[in-house]
Amino acid sequence: MTFTLFLASCIETFEFEIREVDTILIVEATLTDELSNQTVLLGRAADLENVNIPPYRNNVTTSSTPESSEVDTRIPEKNATVTVLDDMGNTYPFSESEQGIYESETPFATEIGRNYQLLITTADGRSYTSESREAVGSSNLENIYAERIVNDAGEEGMAIYADGVDETNSRNYFRYTYEETYKIIAPNWTEQEFEITREALEFDQFDNPLYPDVRLVPRAQEEQVCYKTVNSTAIKLASADLLDQSVSERKLIRFISRNNPILSHRYSVLVKQFVISDDTHSYYQVLDSFSSSESVFSEIQPGFLEGNIRGDTEEDIVIGYFDVSSVSQKRLYFDYVDFFEGEELPPYFFNVNCSRRLSFPIPNPERDGPPSPDGACPEPLISRIKRETVEFTFLNGGPGICEGPYFVTPRICGDCTALGTNVKPDFWID
Repeated sequence: MTFTLFLASCIETFEFEIREVDTILIVEATLTDELSNQTVLLGRAADLENVNIPPYRNNVTTSSTPESSEVDTRIPEKNATVTVLDDMGNTYPFSESEQGIYESETPFATEIGRNYQLLITTADGRSYTSESREAVGSSNLENIYAERIVNDAGEEGMAIYADGVDETNSRNYFRYTYEETYKIIAPNWTEQEFEITREALEFDQFDNPLYPDVRLVPRAQEEQVCYKTVNSTAIKLASADLLDQSVSERKLIRFISRNNPILSHRYSVLVKQFVISDDTHSYYQVLDSFSSSESVFSEIQPGFLEGNIRGDTEEDIVIGYFDVSSVSQKRLYFDYVDFFEGEELPPYFFNVNCSRRLSFPIPNPERDGPPSPDGACPEPLISRIKRETVEFTFLNGGPGICEGPYFVTPRICGDCTALGTNVKPDFWID
């Protein structure tokens, strides 16, 4: 079954065909004029409902946030042979750095006027070849800035804007991606953590009971301050068609609700601006329409999105686009107090109530409070420690019914590594 979409007379026809998932290769590949190890991403769709999803990464970093928890529905394509050729006969081999992630073995930058082509051979012997692509324009991301606004939906928050230009003034299009990093501070962190000293009831040589027990020890690692990096998944496009110059002004890159906890302390965003051609812009426009719930095809089983990569046979179906683009980037930092000084912080992640006082029996009758008359006490502390769901906060000097000698907090309130990494990024500036 085939569905055909006619966007406009100047845009190629896109056909959507029902295919078996395991025959569909997904490719994401954008080479840039930035001297770096270029990246190609390969995968297979996990199910038909998630074939036509936007690019899931623009570099190697992956993660999610409570507000935007994109689930990667692609199965990494492993052990492929990936090569880029240029029109001067140069060959750039790629190696698999992680499953489905292929990086050029040496850094290189694309050059204006030079044509490039992507060649892929999968482990099962299927071959795929892209059309030749030439870099267009010269990207200059002039400025990125943040403003406190109320959006059209009446929600207050922070807007990230970008101003940029194509210095060749070729009236090309622009595509934007971002990578955001934010600081996490565990509100109930303490210098001590639990250590289980006896997991189950034992008996000594005189048959005296030795009850399960825990003790407090100094924390073995940094767990108060962490960082989280998240890549954009949305498709952000801008056009210079109606302007005398190839410029993009005040482009909204990201809106963050003031109730989003990623704003709570310090926030940074790295914005990248790509100068792209008309046909690349058309491809991303269609791809974006299929990521929207308002798509006219929302009730049609997803199928095939025509790109510029072909398999050697009709059975070797591929979704994806090989592009060569000029890119520039800038990074922005700001603190919550810069825009919300003296105002209450956003709710904590996942709306967890970190101020709630909780105490559970160890269970150790020599240290716990009295048991419940009906014997229905909650899950013991030791079980929760083993499952890594709680952290120590302070001592319970007078345990009540079904309580233990410690007050605890949900792990994410006392250990920031439940939400991010305790390794500060090399680029981070406090």
